[in-house]
Parts: sequence; C-alpha cells; structure tokens
Amino acid sequence: MAYIGNFPISVGTRAINFKQNTATKKTETASGRIIRATNSTTIWSATLSFPTMTLAEFKPIQAFIARCQGSLNEFDIVFPTISTSTSPNVASQNCYVTSDASAGATTLSVNSNVISGELFKAGDVIRFGNHTKVYMVSTDINTDAGGDATLNITPALVNDVVSQESAGGEQVIFSSVPFRMILTGDLQEFGYRNDGLVDYEIDIQETI
Repeated sequence: MAYIGNFPISVGTRAINFKQNTATKKTETASGRIIRATNSTTIWSATLSFPTMTLAEFKPIQAFIARCQGSLNEFDIVFPTISTSTSPNVASQNCYVTSDASAGATTLSVNSNVISGELFKAGDVIRFGNHTKVYMVSTDINTDAGGDATLNITPALVNDVVSQESAGGEQVIFSSVPFRMILTGDLQEFGYRNDGLVDYEIDIQETI
C-alpha cells in the first residue's frame, strides 16, 4: 500500500453523508444486564455524492480512483465545511500542545495566541502533526489570559503527542483538516450517461 496524495475535489460535492463508526461489544447477562465495552477507536467514513459532471471534470477523478487500486492505496481529502473550525478566530489563531500526552488520553494541555477567547467549538475536527488520525473536539474550548486551555477530544489518542517544549513538539491542525482515507470497496461504478455527462458517488473510510 502507498499514500498517493490529495483527492481531486475541485468540482465540489452535492452532498456528504458523514459517518462516525465505533465498534462496541455488548454482552447481555441472564439477568438482562447489558455490559458494554470497546477496545477500538472511532473511524470516520463518508459517502460523497458529486454533482453531475462533464467528461473533462470527471476524468481526473476516475484516474485518481484507478490509482487507488480499490482499497489498497490511501489518500488525504479535505471535506467542505467538516474540515474547517467554526471558531471566529480560526483565520489568525495557532495552537500547540504544551504537555506530553500518551495514547489513550482524551484531554491535552494546549497554548494559543488567542487570549481569553474562543479557541474551538464542540464538533470541530483536528489532527496532530505526528500522525494522521482525525479527532473531534468534544466541548467548547476557551483560553485563559495566558492563551492556555485544556483540549477535550474524542476518540482517545491513538499515538503519543509531545509538547511544544520537547523535540518535535506538535502543532494542532484545525484548518482544512485532511482526513487520511481509503476506498471502502474494491468495486467502483461510474455512471456514464448518453448525454455525455457522468454521475458518481463514492464511499470512503478513514485508515490509521
């Protein structure tokens, strides 16, 4: 398998069905009690419906799909709306991890140039510089007078993240967040119409 670059999404999408997948194991006892547990992370997936395209618009997409070789090769995709923070300060802010966090953590200490203001809104997605997993901010995050804040995320970290003060300290990516994805299925269908236009829909899922 290989990383083959950014998915060509310049034509835009007509609709995105965005999905959150968390595998939960449920065991029901004889008394009726249901025990629930999970040992896996949340995986994001999506169905992208494209507007009807001309051949010139569609050919680059079909070529990229061919390079994917089914679900073998992975790519990054920046989703309209979903990949961008809704914070009003997003255009000018930055954000760094300030204390080492281990895999399994759901809170991180961060610092930003936003002072006593809104850093993230619940539902924003973020990514860290040292790995490709995408996380969702689970609560509204506001900084104090020094720009410090506690960042709450879901799911739990799948990799350790080191602080800004440590060698290779990590920046929080919150604008145009790329999702590392693969095609969900190995069979792809292309809707070539008799009027020379093309209809296409794609199912993709996160890979980590």
